[in-house]
Amino acid sequence: MGNKEILSEIIVQVLGFGLVFLILKYFAWGKLLGAIEARRKKIEDEFLAIERQKESLEGLEKDYRKKLENIDREARLKIQEASNAGLALSRDIQEKARLDSQKLIERAQGEIERDLAQARLKFRDEVVELSGLMTEKIIRQKLNEAEHKKLVEQFIKEMEKV
Repeated sequence: MGNKEILSEIIVQVLGFGLVFLILKYFAWGKLLGAIEARRKKIEDEFLAIERQKESLEGLEKDYRKKLENIDREARLKIQEASNAGLALSRDIQEKARLDSQKLIERAQGEIERDLAQARLKFRDEVVELSGLMTEKIIRQKLNEAEHKKLVEQFIKEMEKV
């Protein structure tokens, strides 16, 4: 094999390669580049969709954080309102209890005053009755000075018992 043969083989191979290249370029290169471009576009679109979803999720996260803060704030307000209502109810109950106890004390004092007045009347009636009995005894007996003293002492002893 000589140089000529090698050179003719190289030329045939270059011509064959060029012919295959031109055929592929004409028939397959556009489709191949189109497929590659479509794949690149699809990947790019997927990345954009992922980015949009990421932004959307970040927005949702911010919204949820705001909602949680509002819920916490509202919960604190509700707890404060309930606490204030409890304190007001407690004050009302204490005031009612104080008024009820004051009325009970006034009623008890009134009953004590009535009982005391009745006891005074009863005591007065007993003193009047005893005085009447003493007067009756004195009138029935003829009294001398010694008997009179004896009756007075007896009356005083009876009064001490009462």
